[in-house]
Parts: sequence; C-alpha cells; structure tokens
Amino acid sequence: MSNEYEPLEIIGKGSFGTVRKVRSKIDNSIAVRKEIEYKSMNSHERNQIISELRILKELNNKNIVRYYMHDHIISQKCIHIYMEYCSGGDLAKYISDYKTNKEDVPEELIWQVLVQMLLALYRCHYGCDAEKVNLFHQEDNLSNKLRNVSPKINSDSVIIHRDIKPDNIFVENGVFKLGDFGLAKMLTTQNDFAKTYVGTPYYMSPEVLMDEPYSPVCDIWSLGCVLYELCNLQPPFQAKTHLQLQSKIKRGIIPNLSESYSFQLRSIIKECITVDPNLRPSCYDLINSLSIKFLRKEMELAEYNRTLSQLKYELINKNEELKKKEQFLQIHESKLKEKELNLTQMENNLIEEFNLKKKSLDLEAKEVRLGYQKEFWTVVEKEVEKKVQERLKSRPRGPRELDDIHTATTSGTNDSNNNSNSNSNNNTNNTNNILRNKNLNLAQETIPNNLPFSNHKFRVTDEYERQRNIEIRKYRIN
Repeated sequence: MSNEYEPLEIIGKGSFGTVRKVRSKIDNSIAVRKEIEYKSMNSHERNQIISELRILKELNNKNIVRYYMHDHIISQKCIHIYMEYCSGGDLAKYISDYKTNKEDVPEELIWQVLVQMLLALYRCHYGCDAEKVNLFHQEDNLSNKLRNVSPKINSDSVIIHRDIKPDNIFVENGVFKLGDFGLAKMLTTQNDFAKTYVGTPYYMSPEVLMDEPYSPVCDIWSLGCVLYELCNLQPPFQAKTHLQLQSKIKRGIIPNLSESYSFQLRSIIKECITVDPNLRPSCYDLINSLSIKFLRKEMELAEYNRTLSQLKYELINKNEELKKKEQFLQIHESKLKEKELNLTQMENNLIEEFNLKKKSLDLEAKEVRLGYQKEFWTVVEKEVEKKVQERLKSRPRGPRELDDIHTATTSGTNDSNNNSNSNSNNNTNNTNNILRNKNLNLAQETIPNNLPFSNHKFRVTDEYERQRNIEIRKYRIN
C-alpha cells in the first residue's frame, strides 16, 4: 500500500512520529502520511490504535480532516496513517500572522471557527451530524426545550479529542477542519503524559490535567481556550512554570476579553471555560443556543447561495458548451452537406465520364470488329480465289459441248436402265436436274426431247460463280 504513494517533504514532527507530505502515483493527489512507531508500546496499546483507526473510518464530515486508510509496516514496527491534506495551513499560522501585523482577528472569523468546530465535535461526541436549523417551527423548538432532550452518548463509539489547539485546526478553501482525532487518547496512558503533551498544556481541561474521569465536555474547555486566543492573540492561561500553570487552570480565572467583540461571543467563551464539568455546556447545548442557530442558519443560506452560484456557473458553462457544440455540429453539418454535394457531383461526373469511355470503347470495339471482319473477308476472298483458280486449272479450258454432257448423261442412264427408249421423257428430266444441280446458266425454256445440243455452249463464268459460292459456304460453316 505504501508503494502507491511517493514520499515528499516532512511538514511536521511530534512525539508520536513524523508527518510527511505524499503524492499518489495513481492520480497525483496530495495527502498527509503520519508515521507512528509502536516499538515502546505493549500489545494492548497496539490493539487500541487499530480499533481507534477503525472508528476514524466512520468520521465522514466536511469539518473533519478526512481519514483515507492506514498501513501496518511490520518490518519497521510502524503504522502509516493517510489523511486529507489541507493546503491552507493551520489556525496557529493565522494567529501568528495577525499577531505579527498587530491586527485583531475579525469576529466573523471567530464565529466561523466556533460553529464549524462545534459541528465537528457533534459528529465525534454523538456519532451523527447535527440536524439542519429550523427557526420557523416554534412548537417543535418549545417542545425540545421543555423536554431538554439531547442525543445519547455511546461510550463505545464516542471519540474525545482531548488535544484541541490551534495547531490541530486546519484550513482548506475557507473551511475549518479538526484533525488528529483520537491520537491523544490512543497514545496517552497514565505514564505517557510527557510524551503525548509536549510543551505546556495551555488548552487542557482541569479534569484531564488532574487525571480525573472526564467526559466529552473536556473538548469544550479546549475549544473555549482556542476562541479566547483568537480574541486576545494569546492563550488564557500563562505561567512561567508548569505548577503555576496547573494552579491557574484549576482556578479557571482568565483575563477579560477585548471589548471590541460582541457580548454574545464573550459570554459563550466564558461558559466554555468553566472549571466544573457539570456546569460546562455540552456540544448539544451550544449548537442549539439561539445565537449559534442564527449563525448556522446564515451559514446554511450562504452555503445554499454558494451552491446555487456554483450550479448557475456550471449551467452557464454547460450552456456555452452546448452552444459551442451546436455551432460545431452546424459547421460539421454544412461541411457534410458540402461534401455530399461534391460527392454527388463527382459521382455524376464519373458516370458521365464512364458513359463517354464506354461509348468510345464501343466505337473502338466496333472499328476493331469491322477491321477483323474486313481482314477476314479479305482472307476468305483470297482463299476462295485461290481454290477457284485451282479447280478451274484442273478442268479443260474452253466451253464444253452440250452433246458431250447429254451423251454422258444418257449413257449412264442406259447402263442403269435397259428400258430407256420407253422412258425418254424421264431422261430429259434427269438431264435438266443434273444441269440444275450443277448450277449451270441454261435457257429458261423447256428442252424438248429431240433438241439438238450441238448449238448450245456452256459458259465458264457460271462455273466460276458456282465454285466461289461453294467455297464461301464452307468458310461460313467452319
């Protein structure tokens, strides 16, 4: 656990150990670490420290220095207590500054110390926070006064400070906080008076000083002494020797307070510094006095106003942030619309460019196809021409006699059929079919049976066209 904090400078030392400033390695927050050594303590005192530290965990009040955690270092026989760091210093520094400047402490500041310390002591003595002030319900106030009912003090959980002094009242952002809770009670035994109370006990109550049974009102005596010092800039009891100081504290006679302060404040301070603890007012009595109630109500209203101002400030900042976000969103939306228009225009341009390229590619493909077709037909014509020429060369030149064709046809027919004389008309038809199949260009009239063939000639051009068509059909089929 101690590895989570980085040790910084030492800000105080005492009989219990050292007070050191530390920084958290997690969030860089500043805290205070009290290093208490227990080498000279017995087991009972050590267990008492642990039990008191557990009680300190429950002390959650804005006027109490917050307790974070504790760490037991067994190897060093030491206990580290991590608590809230108050950057404003302590009340002793305030008194020293006013004394140096020879100025009186403002009464408003003294009232603030009184009320806030009473709220802290109320939480310690009664184990709960004081109720909010209600000045307008007179019936409830009268019934409470008649009954004179005060919260019960639980002896098992009560925390009596016993060491209230200006050095143990700290300041953080204008709020006074009571610190070092229970340390005096934990570390003090019958034989540890000198170790616990180093120096002169200016603020000790008579019963604690005499080692008599005491109650929580011993803290009221100490608070009265602190308030007295704020008014006169010096403790109420001063002496050259320890015995003389004890004698003055037992008598409880104090010099008069400065007349510059109100009668109510001076009366409360005198009531707090009462020798008999049975006559001394309790924390409940003081916090329910009329002057304290009015002051508490004023403080509560001021706190409400500060809270409202803070909320207003936060709302204004939030509103400004929302306006900035709205402007940013509007700008972003306009940019998005502009981008959308650009994308639409780009898309249209791409589509148009694509269509143009497609048309050009189609034209180019068409030209290539036509070129291929032209080249193909050129090759075909050349091949056809070549084939036709080859076939024509293989045939006899000049026109053939039609008689030879007729003779060849009739002789083939006579060989296949012995009854040719009776079927002369069929022979003539066969001749016509042969000539038609060979694609010869003959006259359209019907060839009579007795037509002489000697006067009709076969034309070479017809044969050329026929062969050419045959070759073209072959290429198309392939």
